[in-house]
Amino acid sequence: MEERIVSFEHNGSVYGTITKPAAKEKLAAILILPGSGPLDRNGNKGRIKLNLYNQLAEELSKLGYVTFRYDKRGTGKSPENFLKVGFWDLVEEGKAALEFLKDQPFVDEHKLFIIGHSEGAMIAPAVAKHESLAGVILLAGAAETLHEALLSQRKQVVDALNNLGGLKGKLLQLINVTKKIEKQGSKFDQKMLEAKKDVIRIQGARVNAKWFKEHYEYNVREVLQHIKCPVLAVTGSKDLQVTPEKVHDIHELVQTESEAVVIPNMNHILRHQEEDYSILQIKKAYKGSGEKPISPQFIEAINSWLSRYA
Repeated sequence: MEERIVSFEHNGSVYGTITKPAAKEKLAAILILPGSGPLDRNGNKGRIKLNLYNQLAEELSKLGYVTFRYDKRGTGKSPENFLKVGFWDLVEEGKAALEFLKDQPFVDEHKLFIIGHSEGAMIAPAVAKHESLAGVILLAGAAETLHEALLSQRKQVVDALNNLGGLKGKLLQLINVTKKIEKQGSKFDQKMLEAKKDVIRIQGARVNAKWFKEHYEYNVREVLQHIKCPVLAVTGSKDLQVTPEKVHDIHELVQTESEAVVIPNMNHILRHQEEDYSILQIKKAYKGSGEKPISPQFIEAINSWLSRYA
């Protein structure tokens, strides 16, 4: 394998890494679109080392594919302010990254794929809508808006708190914590929708209002119906951040060839997980994940699908 540090221009320089097999012929290529938050090209955030996209790129290159991953705005080597970046900024950046990958001399432009993980699974359909692609893979995503995903996560939090036993559970019930969470969540959503600035303050903290507002107004279901290439939707049965069963909704919406797969005992960051954690234990679930390999079952499933279209 070869790794190349590269950059392309889109409202400034965007830096990334191309990983490719050591071959002379033109190869099928995959653009990796990352999940939400200030994750760099490797899926890391400061001291939080998930090593998600670099590991994924390595596994895909072992299978014979060129991959391209990059630091989205406000992360890694990007100088921009992450809090000012909106959903559509990320879509346009994804389109520019795809064009850059397409122009590489070792890439077969007729065998281009996009992999979108988490938020990337929402961005990928918007990038792919008007493109001629060999396929799109949506990882750890669902046919739901960010708002719906947040509502689902809040409900998980409320349910988990209501099920807490012992003194802590009784104390939380006494001070009505779950009702406060629901009320604060509704107020937060309303402030995002009414925001006039890209960044606003809520309880002293600066919040990326532009990103939330644009996400809340984005209809991913409608966009999924316009994808013209084959689609694979994959999630794990232990995913706490999306509802695993909703991966099948993507299959129902897509008008072309599509497949939906739930990988047993795989979590949101594509690692094998035997334990059952609640959403309150998500940090514990992900602790040390950067040292673990990507789920072998997932790699097997994705390889099987890619080999049919590449």
